[in-house]
Amino acid sequence: MLSVFNQGFNSSPRHRIVEYLLIGIVGSLIGCLLMATLFYFSFQGNLPPFFGSKEDAAPLVLDNGSFLEKNINGKASWLASEDEPYYMAVVKAAEKVMPSVVGITNYGIYRDFRGQTYLRERATGSGVIIDKSGLIITNNHVIENFHEITVTLDNGEEVPADLVGHDSFTDLAVLKIDAKNINLKASGFADSNNLKVGEPAIAIGNPLGLNFQQTVTVGVISATERQINIQGQNFNFIQTDAAINAGNSGGPLVNIRGEIIGINTAKISLAGVEGMGFAIPSNTVREIAKDLIEHGRVIRPWLGVYTRTVNPTLAQINGLPVDYGVFIEEVINNSPAQRGGLQAGDVIIEMAGKKVKDSASLLDIIYSYQVNDKVQIKVVRGSQELTVNVTLGSLPEDWS
Repeated sequence: MLSVFNQGFNSSPRHRIVEYLLIGIVGSLIGCLLMATLFYFSFQGNLPPFFGSKEDAAPLVLDNGSFLEKNINGKASWLASEDEPYYMAVVKAAEKVMPSVVGITNYGIYRDFRGQTYLRERATGSGVIIDKSGLIITNNHVIENFHEITVTLDNGEEVPADLVGHDSFTDLAVLKIDAKNINLKASGFADSNNLKVGEPAIAIGNPLGLNFQQTVTVGVISATERQINIQGQNFNFIQTDAAINAGNSGGPLVNIRGEIIGINTAKISLAGVEGMGFAIPSNTVREIAKDLIEHGRVIRPWLGVYTRTVNPTLAQINGLPVDYGVFIEEVINNSPAQRGGLQAGDVIIEMAGKKVKDSASLLDIIYSYQVNDKVQIKVVRGSQELTVNVTLGSLPEDWS
């Protein structure tokens, strides 16, 4: 073959045509023999070593109409058996959680034109049983301004509920029903810090009232730490595209193992916007529920000042030497701030070694500590920078 190519430039045109035809015929014969060999080994199930094992060559197999991902041993890597369709994972998760999902009805007192009062449904939502003793988690806005609360169990039975505690900051509430003669099923929590974007998310609740009780919608985790500012405080939410509608509030968002990863609380309702729902992460839910069950409210650290975020305009008007931080408008009497020596007119620029850019960042730093923790606060007072030591107190109950 080499001699043919080496002589090509010295051959006559007629000879070159004959040589090219011979090369083409020989190459075709070799290619056909090679392909036939490969097909033979493939059908026999014994590929040559350099092509890998049989399992490596076919990582996906068609089984009962469904594709099941296989590992190196040829076994399904995330399903119970190869014969089980992939969607059964969602079915099993929903079946596991649904008995613990309840309907919440908030009844308020209304007065008619004749001055007579009567009970009327104020709001409906969802909840999830977290303890067989009858403890239920839901959203605070579902039970807000209630006169009576009724819980509808998965079998349709309606039972009265008492409020154990609520927290408007995180929009969570804990209810309690009498479980003496009821066989309740409770759902457990997963660690929301381990969530991954793209993993399945299942929302269960009662959209549009109890007529659609225990509706299941499926999506994915769109984001794990979507930060939203509420009442001056930044909160992290799980974002999901699983459909969350009015009435889903307070219901669980669960993973593929049927564990609670969040409590559904809100969605963005704007024209052209779809699939943007939010859930309170399970780790936050557990922390808040613990305080609500033990104290009836959340015990939060407290500084005791009324503030405004400093910006260039505010700095110019008040003659401040800095254009960032938090301006103290008022120090509350007998508060930790007053006892620590903070004064109206001070600008907080640093707390516990962290820069304070605005009121929201100040709250974030405060809430990262516990009641009775001691912190150093750096302030600008006039033309001086001062450092004061403050022992954080407990947020008054009527402020919770």
